[in-house]
Amino acid sequence: MKAPQKSSQSPDFPVIIGIDPGSRVVGFAILRAKVAKPRMPRDFVVVDAGVIKTNVDLSMPERLGHIHDAVHGLTAELSPTHCAIEKAFYGVNASSALKLGEARGAIVAAVRRHGLSVFEITPAEVKRTIACAGAASKEDVCRAVTALLGFDRGKLPFDATDAVAIALACGLNLNYSVAAISK
Repeated sequence: MKAPQKSSQSPDFPVIIGIDPGSRVVGFAILRAKVAKPRMPRDFVVVDAGVIKTNVDLSMPERLGHIHDAVHGLTAELSPTHCAIEKAFYGVNASSALKLGEARGAIVAAVRRHGLSVFEITPAEVKRTIACAGAASKEDVCRAVTALLGFDRGKLPFDATDAVAIALACGLNLNYSVAAISK
């Protein structure tokens, strides 16, 4: 088995994969810095964004395998230097929370195979950073991402916009307050 490889990209010009985890739909986005050590939203460009959909008729292990393989493939193809993933939140439904945790595990395992550090950020932190309000709606986050980056989600689900926001929030907080859970 090969040891994980670090990306050949420079950390001063980060390429960030942002992930909005889910057990049925996973939002993803790739942001690339246009300048060294970016500080402003316009210092980034959206390279790709979309969703990974799983077949709800599949068993949970099969869906997790599909998510893992898809994220691993994206990471291999686009060579990000950083990964940002939304932290799990506590919901009322324990079964849903467990499935979300399993999906996050599949995603983290996929990006760690490439040697990436994984940054966790809460939904409220993303909303505060991007839309200036911790209780912002998905529509507010979408409008903010459009205004900040010029990203038009078109017919993509909000999961993709959320992933763009997660990646951007991470990028704006690099070397500041976002703590790596693994190195």
